[in-house]
Amino acid sequence: MTTKNAPVDKARQQAIAKIDTVMTAVDEGFKAFGPEREKTESAGEVKAFKAKVEAARCDPSPAATKTLATLVKTGEALVKKMQKRWTEGFWQSRRVELKGSVNAALAAALLDVGKIGDPTLAKMMFAEQAALRARMDKAEKLSSDMDAVGLMDDLDDEMPAFAKRLKAALAVSTWLVTGFKSMLALAGSAIGSVPSQRCRTVLRAELDFVDSAKNGALAKLDVKAIQSATVPMLRRLQKVATRLSADGSTLDRELVRVGKLIKDAGAPAELIARLKKLAQEKAAGWPQVREFENFEKALDAFEKDLAALAAAAQKAPAAAVH
Repeated sequence: MTTKNAPVDKARQQAIAKIDTVMTAVDEGFKAFGPEREKTESAGEVKAFKAKVEAARCDPSPAATKTLATLVKTGEALVKKMQKRWTEGFWQSRRVELKGSVNAALAAALLDVGKIGDPTLAKMMFAEQAALRARMDKAEKLSSDMDAVGLMDDLDDEMPAFAKRLKAALAVSTWLVTGFKSMLALAGSAIGSVPSQRCRTVLRAELDFVDSAKNGALAKLDVKAIQSATVPMLRRLQKVATRLSADGSTLDRELVRVGKLIKDAGAPAELIARLKKLAQEKAAGWPQVREFENFEKALDAFEKDLAALAAAAQKAPAAAVH
């Protein structure tokens, strides 16, 4: 009797060992769905599978042993199905999560761009935001959750760096709206007071170069870099414009004073000629230069020539006495 039943017992033992292994895999696969696993589609399938296994375990008949062997394959198929569902569920949930976080970051970025006061800087940062937005739109249109998550993950990784750039851009914008705009206004006011239309045109052209220098430095998103590119020129423009305006009337008075000195010295022809030349130069859209870089040189040269003429006029009476 024992010999006759041995193969049956061995077959059952093998079936039970295999089903135990499969049951463990089923349990582990089901646990992967997390705390909400009882609400998943797999919950009913796992429950039904376990019920069939338990019924076959309790049935000692050879038919039940065959059932256990069949259930091993059923369990293996269930494990694969749960793995597929879990994977698909992961990509789906990750897609939803990334869609929310990336879109929120892009929306916040767009609001920050709207706070930028400088048009050129705002346009530059909007272009960056728009490029990220276009990539997100492309990701959202993909049918494959895994492919969409791949693109969205890249964007999610890039958003902190973009947020940092926006923060720097806002700092730059603050200085441009306050410091730069104020200095630009001062320089513009000084230029407006310059008597010569030609000189004002040259000086205002330099303001365009300052604006170009500012725009060229914007990509660095660094206040100091932009200040370095613009402030020295703005200060020099204001200085030259102020000098052109102030020196004009001062030099007119000095020409009159020197003229009296020359008259008192007996009006030497050589001194009269020099005075006439300076007076004509002063009257003819002074100073006669067409490049900003030469303005200060021309001013210095004119003042030097007038000072030399004044000194010569003061010495002339003494020379005449001797």
